[in-house]
Amino acid sequence: MQTQQSNWKSQLSGMITTPGQLARYISVTEEQAAEMLQVAGRYKMGLSPYYAELLSKGDPTGGLRKQALPSAGELAYSPLLSDDPLEEGGSSPLKRLVHKYPDRVILIASDLCFMYCRHCTRKNTVLHGNSFITQGELEAITAYIRQTPQITDVLITGGDPLVMDDGRLEAVLAAIRSIPHVSTIRVGTRAVTAAPMRITPALADMLERYHPVWLNFQCNHPDEITPEMEQACGLLLSRGVPLGCQTVLLQGINNDLETMRSLLLKLIRIRVRPYYLYQCDLVRGTEPFMTSYREGMELIRGLWGRIPGYAVPRFVIDAPGRSGKIVVEPNNIVEEGADRIILRDYEGRHTAVPLPPDKQAGQPEGGENS
Repeated sequence: MQTQQSNWKSQLSGMITTPGQLARYISVTEEQAAEMLQVAGRYKMGLSPYYAELLSKGDPTGGLRKQALPSAGELAYSPLLSDDPLEEGGSSPLKRLVHKYPDRVILIASDLCFMYCRHCTRKNTVLHGNSFITQGELEAITAYIRQTPQITDVLITGGDPLVMDDGRLEAVLAAIRSIPHVSTIRVGTRAVTAAPMRITPALADMLERYHPVWLNFQCNHPDEITPEMEQACGLLLSRGVPLGCQTVLLQGINNDLETMRSLLLKLIRIRVRPYYLYQCDLVRGTEPFMTSYREGMELIRGLWGRIPGYAVPRFVIDAPGRSGKIVVEPNNIVEEGADRIILRDYEGRHTAVPLPPDKQAGQPEGGENS
């Protein structure tokens, strides 16, 4: 099937949100359709026509389909999973603002995305909405940051801030850049892999006006790296926007050495620095994607010596509350229990992180979820 459209706004208006729409791209059985509809009744279903076309071209490992399409496993219940395991709500002094670390904040500019990843950390919180940041909310956030001089870094994320048009996004960038003590602005997006046509010359020019602006995007599988995605990265790089990739370790998608190695080598070939490899958060609705933290450690160990050192990301667990991201390595593991590990965070505090029942220490790795 030919690309439905190249205009990025048409990618939004043409989002695939039902099995019937998806059937224009790939075969969908009645059983699969019923399963998707059941899950979509609780968690948003949505993927861009561009990403649906990637599925239509073939997905032999399922590495794309599993990320994009609802499955019954999302409705599995575990008492260890919660709507907001990172406790972002408890670190939110204002609507659309998360202040977890002393020197940086998260600004949630949008509740919408070009694709609703089935493993999304905010699938129970932010993604329940369908709106953008208002002028009043932006003014309140800007005032808060102005009154908090230790904040030097602002991450604009969502949802996906790039679903906003250039004017609306520029208003956010201009407001933040007007604060003297904010040195760095970061933009977090899925558009580079889910709707690369969103990266236009006009957008790249606008980002350049507010430097230093960094852009981090999510890419979890080598098949997401296409000529269109490479072109988008090249356009951003030509305007001096540094690019980083944040990958989530996902059961049955990228939790094997060859897939991860291929992904990381493809990223550095197009001048994207692998940044983090995340342990999948303990979010309700993500149980099918859970892996053992030991798998992540073994993958990183396996990558050393097999790819250049600058291509090896840091494997992290995003812990609840103010502990934040903790690099998972022997020096930071204080204690390993049957149902949890205790990690040392950036301030030396000990933080207990629960383990899903079938991913506890000492269990075989890589097995199927129960």
